[in-house]
Amino acid sequence: MKRTNHSGLAVKSLALIAVGIACVGCCDKEQRQIQALTQQYNELAQKNKDVNGQLAGARVRESQLMGQMDAKDLQLTALETENKELRTKLGSGSGVGIPGGVPETTVYTETVGTDVLFSAGKTTLTSSGRTRLGSIAATLKGKYPGLAVRVIGYTDSDPIVKTKNIWKDNLDLSANRAMEVTRYLWSKGIPAERIETVGMGATHFVASNASKAGKTSNRRVVILVVRK
Repeated sequence: MKRTNHSGLAVKSLALIAVGIACVGCCDKEQRQIQALTQQYNELAQKNKDVNGQLAGARVRESQLMGQMDAKDLQLTALETENKELRTKLGSGSGVGIPGGVPETTVYTETVGTDVLFSAGKTTLTSSGRTRLGSIAATLKGKYPGLAVRVIGYTDSDPIVKTKNIWKDNLDLSANRAMEVTRYLWSKGIPAERIETVGMGATHFVASNASKAGKTSNRRVVILVVRK
């Protein structure tokens, strides 16, 4: 009669049970890894969706901004065209345009420093100023009879201080000095109807007001002869 080896069977049974437990443990570990990876995937997918939404919004805003820029470009083009047409109407001269869009050309320019024409803060012509204006008047009568004359007064950027009881501001001072020059040209035979008098005040500087020399250059009266 054959004997059964119970101890061997027991060992084999235990081994099979151990293998089964090990397999179950491995499956659980893989399952947890799969779940973790699935969660990461879902999170990344959500982030990608959010980014795509933000990108779409950015593209919409970009399109809106491009539309606004195109509109501004059209406005700028229209303004440039309008400015060009206005310049054409006013003519190619370097003088100030006459109201009404009458074309004109500047044919003569004379600039005289107000330090030559007047004492500081004053509008009474000095003897040297009258001499200089007398020479200019002779040129206007001899070379440019019948043409329009423009007298334009300018100041530097310094505010009125010492003579503020006389002049309201630099515009007031420049206008009165220009008018005094105009009156002197009248006295020298330049018809009043030919002269236009303008006070510009502290504008249209020809030099920097940071230096004494620059301020001297800016304090001036300009006499123009224009041909319509």
